Amino acid sequence: MYPFKRSGSIATALLALATLSAAAGCTESGDKPPLRHTRSSTATPELAGAWYQIFFDSNKTEIDERGRMIVQNVAYVVAHDDTTRVTVIGKTDRVGNASTNLSLSEKRAGEVRDALIAAGIPTGRIDVSWSGEKGQAVEAANSAAEHHDRVVDITVVKSAKRQ
Repeated sequence: MYPFKRSGSIATALLALATLSAAAGCTESGDKPPLRHTRSSTATPELAGAWYQIFFDSNKTEIDERGRMIVQNVAYVVAHDDTTRVTVIGKTDRVGNASTNLSLSEKRAGEVRDALIAAGIPTGRIDVSWSGEKGQAVEAANSAAEHHDRVVDITVVKSAKRQ
């Protein structure tokens, strides 16, 4: 999946990224002025990081190793921009009853919130909600795709600047 080995150096990773960017046409040519982003006059949030997802085993709230890496990545993004806010939304699949799933999604969101706080994100910059089995990513009749619904979505956005 990656053009470098997992144990490779950062320099190797950066070289691979630069090569892929150039191949995909992501670099600017010297004969054109660089594109500039202009802010609109409205005070709407803009994406500061990315959308992350932490998946869970059925009926579990423990964050796995991949999830812990995501928490560290989010903490890094937020630590370098004090205008960011983090939104955490817990979800479940349809296995079990709706009230139990709502409680499970709350616990998952709480676990991720606590991990983000432990990673250094101030509590006041984290918004938490949960939806149980509502708003599933995959509407499947069988359980084959339901593992995609056992998730906590994390979004990092910039807060509107106050004047």
